[in-house]
Amino acid sequence: MHAKLIQGGLEMKWLDLLREGASRAADKAQRTVEVTRTSAQIAGKRKQIRNVMRQIGASVYEAYKNGDFTASGPEVVRLSAQIEEMEREIGNLELELQRLNREKTCSCGKVVPYNARFCPDCGKRFETAPETINAALEVEGSLRCVKCDAELEADDRFCIRCGSDQSALSRQE
Repeated sequence: MHAKLIQGGLEMKWLDLLREGASRAADKAQRTVEVTRTSAQIAGKRKQIRNVMRQIGASVYEAYKNGDFTASGPEVVRLSAQIEEMEREIGNLELELQRLNREKTCSCGKVVPYNARFCPDCGKRFETAPETINAALEVEGSLRCVKCDAELEADDRFCIRCGSDQSALSRQE
């Protein structure tokens, strides 16, 4: 009977691991679907912007042909407002995409992992670094910070973990 309990316990652990793996796979698939959907929405908005820009160009050209640029003014203003609204929507969608990809943008424009404490480009310190997002898997032969041993990209001038300036220090490969 004791052997059956041990065997039953192992089966339960195995089933728990299987369920956990299936749950992670489902979560990853769902996130992939959301990333794809959001990316498609961004592409659609950008296409709409190009179409509205063509309309602006056509309106201005018609006014040019008629010798009266002021005639196109109200139409250009109306269409430009549409573009501004679509650009705001794209900005919101890009923020959602960054959330899905677990990334954030530094004020210098560099996109960094969400758990980065410092920008690898400009060295800016981020207010908080969420502890819930795990760091990327260590890659053999990667560049490492000489101070804290964090993994670095080839063009990183500052460490994303400790903020130390990497350009002034020798880096290990």
